[in-house]
Amino acid sequence: RLLGIVHMNPEVNPSEWNHSEEEKYGLGGARTTTKFYETFGIDVVKKTTERHLCQFVRNKMHDMFMPHLRPDGIGIDYSEIDFKWKDPRPNDP
Repeated sequence: RLLGIVHMNPEVNPSEWNHSEEEKYGLGGARTTTKFYETFGIDVVKKTTERHLCQFVRNKMHDMFMPHLRPDGIGIDYSEIDFKWKDPRPNDP
């Protein structure tokens, strides 16, 4: 059910799980789950992630995303973000 709410089980028909309280505990509307997963390198079909994301979050993400702060100052306007994390060192552990 949780994977369905966060759209991480596209292989399961949504009619097969209970959607009660989904709106109450939903994801909000700042960005779509698709946008989030693409931005941060998450493959919901393979259930894998691009590695070494922490180096980006720790060093570059803040500077890159801050110019896209929403007018209300609460979070980033992801409609202005055209970024997809790809592991710069795919062969490193």
